[in-house]
Amino acid sequence: MGNNKSIRLKLLLPLILIMSLLVIPVKEVIAVTYPQPTSLKYVNDYVGILENSTVEYLISVGKELEDKTGAEATVAIIKSLEGNDIRDYGYKLFSNWGIGEKGKNNGLLILIAMDERTWSVEVGKGLEGAVPDILTSRVMEEVAVPRFKNNDYNSGIKEAYSVLADAISKEYGVTLEKNEKINYNYSNDGKHVGSSIPVFFILGLLLLDIIFNRARIIRFFLEIVFWNSIFRGGRGGRGGGGFGGGGSGGFGGFGGGSSGGGGSSGKW
Repeated sequence: MGNNKSIRLKLLLPLILIMSLLVIPVKEVIAVTYPQPTSLKYVNDYVGILENSTVEYLISVGKELEDKTGAEATVAIIKSLEGNDIRDYGYKLFSNWGIGEKGKNNGLLILIAMDERTWSVEVGKGLEGAVPDILTSRVMEEVAVPRFKNNDYNSGIKEAYSVLADAISKEYGVTLEKNEKINYNYSNDGKHVGSSIPVFFILGLLLLDIIFNRARIIRFFLEIVFWNSIFRGGRGGRGGGGFGGGGSGGFGGFGGGSSGGGGSSGKW
């Protein structure tokens, strides 16, 4: 009986893993060219929707934030994702630019795609304590999106940037004199709520594969990842491709930081 149960479990494990993979959306890999950061550093408006007063405000707050903490927070507004997923696009744009200090990875990117009416916030690993995923989602959904829906992109971007910059400054114990106080109460309590369940589920499946199946399924997927990286030639991705993100320094004046994959995204 014990042998039969072991055999059934070995047959069932691959099926469970395959079914779990089927619910994960597979995106078509689309070649994309990322824009170069502008000379303004903290504001990269490739569509021209921001007023001069908004641009000047973002630059003043961004510069003060960097001067006092070393953290780099920037905004990028693009016309279209051209079929790409915004989280993947934002992650690679962040890495290519090298936002944040090298080694400290204390960068933040607010990305707006106008045609798709989609936003994303990418956070460097060094700021995930100050700016957890749940905070980026709440700030964008409760502060920025209502303004976006009324075509008030200036107020939406300005106020969201202000709240996130304030969260970063509090982590470093400094005050931003040029940052306007937004009437918005936020807390970092409960960060990453809801993200632990799928993680533990996947870890449980992997553990069962190791115990009962000698990690055959894990090795199979590792081989797929290995050959995929060989054929893609390391294009995009982590660690200093493109415009030099994660290398000896960033591109366009950034410090060479990298994204930890934290953040959130949504639509309006």
